[in-house]
Amino acid sequence: MTYLIVAVVLLAVVGVGLLYKANRAVVSEIEILNAGAAGGTALVIYHPGLSSYQEKVNRAFADGLVSAGWRVELTTASSQTPTDLGSYDLLVLGSPTYAFGPAKPFRSYLEAVGDLGGKRTVIIVSGLGRTDGSVAIAEELVGKANANLVKSLPIWTAAPNEEMYGISDPAEIMRQAAMEISLPGQ
Repeated sequence: MTYLIVAVVLLAVVGVGLLYKANRAVVSEIEILNAGAAGGTALVIYHPGLSSYQEKVNRAFADGLVSAGWRVELTTASSQTPTDLGSYDLLVLGSPTYAFGPAKPFRSYLEAVGDLGGKRTVIIVSGLGRTDGSVAIAEELVGKANANLVKSLPIWTAAPNEEMYGISDPAEIMRQAAMEISLPGQ
């Protein structure tokens, strides 16, 4: 019985530690892609989480935007992420799912910005599988922030993405989805 109690306590401590690490903000420099593009400027912000998956899918989305003629600024969600969005035509927010919702840095960024003023916004939410609850929370948060939600893109790390997109490669799914986002004035 004592071993069981010790095991449960250890699992709880490890779980809390992982959740803390998963929700800790990561500061990164802004990376500019396609600097000379004149069609429109997108700000792509993501929380990397515990694996490279969220970064991979957000970078693929950014690459798709570049292919479509966008200038892209790519960074992570932190207290140093730009909150003055006046120079951007599109905001892309990405987050892994933790504790059945978007990661804390995603939420904190939206709180810091406050009112998105109708900014065209795309959300990319990753998770092991069924991300419906996390996507709904993300949509509610950007709605409360007065965003113009263009697209919600759930993407799964363990379940087949073919159900939603007809193809399985997450990077290609994101590239194709980004290329469907029209430039300003089109």
